[in-house]
Amino acid sequence: MTQLNILATGQSPDYYTIAGEVITAYHGGQTEVYDLSGFPEGGQFTSADPVNGVPAIRHVERTGGVLKVQLCQQVGPGHWSESGWIDATAYDPDAIHVKRDTTKAHAGRAWAKTRQGKVFAEEEVA
Repeated sequence: MTQLNILATGQSPDYYTIAGEVITAYHGGQTEVYDLSGFPEGGQFTSADPVNGVPAIRHVERTGGVLKVQLCQQVGPGHWSESGWIDATAYDPDAIHVKRDTTKAHAGRAWAKTRQGKVFAEEEVA
C-alpha cells in the first residue's frame, strides 16, 4: 500500500502519475521516474533527483509495510495547507489535493496547479 501527503508549495512538478510504488513527476515537458519499490522498512530518505530543476519528492518512509511519500502541489494566492494522508489510488492529477483555508482573507484569486494547468479554487458559498 502507498499513501501520499501532498504539501502546498510555491514550486512543484505540474503533476504526477502513480502506478503502485512507482511515481512519475511531470514538469515543463520533462519527466522523472521514481521507483520506490525497493525502499526498505525503516530506510532513511536523503533526496530525489529533481524533475526539470524542481524538487518532486520531499520525504519517503516505509512503516509497517506501508510506503508513505510526501509530494507537492504548486499553489498561488491564498492560505493553503497539506492534503493529509490519502491512499495513492485516490490521487487524481487533475484535482486540487491541498486544502485552502477560506476563513482567511488574501489578495488575488486562489489557484493550484494540476495536469490542466492553473485551476482556480472554487469559492465557498456561505
